Amino acid sequence: MRRVLQNSETQILQDYISSDIYSRLNANRHLCYSLQDGECLIAFHFCNIQNPLQKDDKVCIYCGTKDFVFITDNKKCQEHLAGIDENTDSKSQLYEYFLALTDNDVYELEKIEDRITDIEDIILTDKRTNTDNSGSIIKIRRELLKMKRYYEQLSLITSDLSANTDKSFSEEMQKRFAAADRRMDYLLNSVLHLREYITQVREAYQAEIDIEQNQIMKIFTVITAVFLPLTLIVGWFGMNVQMPEYKWSFGYPYVIILSVVVALLCIVYFKVKKWF
Repeated sequence: MRRVLQNSETQILQDYISSDIYSRLNANRHLCYSLQDGECLIAFHFCNIQNPLQKDDKVCIYCGTKDFVFITDNKKCQEHLAGIDENTDSKSQLYEYFLALTDNDVYELEKIEDRITDIEDIILTDKRTNTDNSGSIIKIRRELLKMKRYYEQLSLITSDLSANTDKSFSEEMQKRFAAADRRMDYLLNSVLHLREYITQVREAYQAEIDIEQNQIMKIFTVITAVFLPLTLIVGWFGMNVQMPEYKWSFGYPYVIILSVVVALLCIVYFKVKKWF
């Protein structure tokens, strides 16, 4: 018999498990515990990968020889279970549930990959860096971190189930859980790949910022280099010393022309060197 309950009714599991296991259930983030007579207790935190930054909801599943108890407040998890025939045995329901839980995850991961690719294209094609890209990169990194932890939970659970150390599953059911375990590993590896991809995009974004800052510093350097000899001329002719040019009628125009020539020579030199 299948029972679907809310998290506030978790204490019902005390009818099936010991108080020690029940305390572990409340203390641990995820759990896969083999009980007697082929029964098992599973718990994990569900992450909606369509919106990973939402708060996770805890899911508890008791899979017995006759009873299948499903406990969660999450409506999406309940919908996944509703599509599974409750007249089948509890082990088959558990297997089908893990398949339904991750049915469209590959396509959602492809959407995230497309988002990262779009950000990469913007970074590489825009002439100026956009601060919105930094916010998008940080958001995707947080999403992928939650998804990594989520698939790590599922991978550990399916790995324990496929191991079948207590021989509680048939050989056919063990093969099914082994296939589910490979699926979880594939999804986990896909998330890890996306994390590496977004890290490379972040490094490319940082490189673009560094290049832009270097360009700005180069402009300031050129301006400083142009005005440095002019500052020397001003300091030279501004000394409180009688100089021959003071009594020369063309002394003032001479200083102006000298300053202009020096500035032009500096600009031409920097232009030839392709400093700007």
